[in-house]
Amino acid sequence: MLAAIGITAGWANLAYVLAVLHGEIMRVLLLFYLAPLWTMLFARLLLHERLTRLGYLVMLLSVCGAVTMLWAPRYGLPMPRNGAEWLGLSAGIAFALTNVLTRRVAHLDIYLKSMAVWMGAALMAAVPVFLAAVNGGHAMTGLPGSGWLSLAGLGAIVFVATVAIQFGLSHSSANQAIVILLFELVVAAISSYLLAHELMTLREWVGGTMIVGASLFSGCLVETDEQAGR
Repeated sequence: MLAAIGITAGWANLAYVLAVLHGEIMRVLLLFYLAPLWTMLFARLLLHERLTRLGYLVMLLSVCGAVTMLWAPRYGLPMPRNGAEWLGLSAGIAFALTNVLTRRVAHLDIYLKSMAVWMGAALMAAVPVFLAAVNGGHAMTGLPGSGWLSLAGLGAIVFVATVAIQFGLSHSSANQAIVILLFELVVAAISSYLLAHELMTLREWVGGTMIVGASLFSGCLVETDEQAGR
């Protein structure tokens, strides 16, 4: 289970970072935050958390939001339109599975699960660095001293955030935990406008609002087999 957490968390982190670097921030984040949809499915399969009838409506709202946001006649079917968006979508799926697996092994020590996440992320990140080196790239050798300091500071922040997330996931349902993380969308919307000068279309705002709305309701619409008396 720890190996599975490491693999899924590693891919979620790597795919998320690459998607944000190479894609439109808010589109990538909204695709990532389809995670509550996948969380519901994985929680049903692995944790036996049962959806209410309204829960299925929330799933439908989430899917409709994604279709609305992705719909564009010139791209054909409402699907992610480039590699970055596919990475964002896959990161959300992996993140949802990580959350559910973490909840399933709630009896394990938080730091042990955090170590699995860090090792998975480090191993996943080492793959593209290795491939770049094989192809003659020099991704790390040309980094100045200030760059290494920035990486160290970022590492410290990620360390604290990972421990906090593992603690939260171990003490809340998988569907409720994902909702708390939605505040990231607020920060991303403001920062992407101020720093990256990105603007969303009306269709993307409507679809994104539907996805966020589905996420907000998802944590309130789940009951376990035990709670249902089954």
